[in-house]
Amino acid sequence: MIELLLNELLSTFPFHFLAYIPFYKKLKYSPLETVLRVCMCQIFYLGIFTLLTLAGFSSVWVQYLAVPIFGVLFCLLVQADRGMILFFYMFILDYLLVIRAAAFCICEKLFGFNFFSWQSGFITLFLILCTILLMVKAMSHITEGLCSVSVPSFWRTAWLLPCSVTLILLLLTGDIRNGTVTISALLARVLLLICMFLISHFMILFIQQLKEQLETSTRNQAMERLLQIQHDQYSMLQARIAENRRARHDFRQHLRVIQDCVKRGDLEDLKSYLAEYENQFPSHSDHIYCNSYAVNAILAFYADKAENHSICLDVKIQMSDTPVIPETEFCVLLGNLLENALDACQTGRSESETAQPFIRVCAVQTGTSTLSITVDNTSVFKPTWIHEKLVSTKTAGSGIGTESIRMIAEQYRGDARFEWRDGVFYASVMLNP
Repeated sequence: MIELLLNELLSTFPFHFLAYIPFYKKLKYSPLETVLRVCMCQIFYLGIFTLLTLAGFSSVWVQYLAVPIFGVLFCLLVQADRGMILFFYMFILDYLLVIRAAAFCICEKLFGFNFFSWQSGFITLFLILCTILLMVKAMSHITEGLCSVSVPSFWRTAWLLPCSVTLILLLLTGDIRNGTVTISALLARVLLLICMFLISHFMILFIQQLKEQLETSTRNQAMERLLQIQHDQYSMLQARIAENRRARHDFRQHLRVIQDCVKRGDLEDLKSYLAEYENQFPSHSDHIYCNSYAVNAILAFYADKAENHSICLDVKIQMSDTPVIPETEFCVLLGNLLENALDACQTGRSESETAQPFIRVCAVQTGTSTLSITVDNTSVFKPTWIHEKLVSTKTAGSGIGTESIRMIAEQYRGDARFEWRDGVFYASVMLNP
């Protein structure tokens, strides 16, 4: 029984290295806590395996309990889409099926060892150690590629493809555990692993194309928004030109009234008339925030919006005439940050509140390559995060604006972080192009 347990330990424990190392950045717990939970689960499985085997159940079939037990543990410890977790779980399972079949072929054909002997367990461990670095590197690359964009609707069904293929292969080649070893069965399992690599490759291509389409769509939306802002400003400029023409035409009449007040020495009447004359001209946001026309247009547009909703907007810009990234990308970034801030200031706001909502914008360029942007704003409700992604308050799913901000930051070797504390939402972006 001890030999059987040693064989099972050597055959199953390496699974955890393959499963969790590629997801070390997405673990729900610290590495030490994760290792403790993995060890506890391994002991639990070996305990169940021992009890059922001693009760008379076939160890060949009891071994299959490891699949659901370790699968549930994998889902509980990794913070990612469940469909993606199941897809990688099937990937690792297919790899271990190949290793087990190869180990049994070596045991039977070369040395004549039993499949459940301790020698078989050590051969399985040796084969895993010989290939684990290559597999971890490949799995990490695949994980990075498939996690670059969140596509929950895709992963809800994508994992069923490798699952069904693996299930069929197990049904067709399951007699390996009963002592029947054929080269065709081993080859079938190797082909299954190759098939999984091909499926992963095509999925990465699909995700990358989807990411490019999302970036293009976001960029087009930003350009349309910028054009609309410029159109609004052009209309505003035309209205101001018309107002100035009318003011120049009417100024002679006002001048006569002023001269009459001066002749009569009626200063009170003159002050009243000048105050009434001044109120005829509406206030506009004419502040020049920076020398970049497009960036200034974005800031002026949202400054007018903030003023219309009684929101205090404070802007500090310390950067060169042109941003360190393309102007269109910077406008997308800044526009999304300001739009989210405006929405947060207005959501859940009561008319009876005395405290004025605020938005604080700070953009600082360091040298010629680093740009940091922070946008702080009041936010009554605490945002919701799912899998480290902000949930949109407008549509179901993660926010498109924040996802666009993250993608632009990653594109220029930077980082984007979002935090909520005591009724204030803090957004910070660092760019290192």
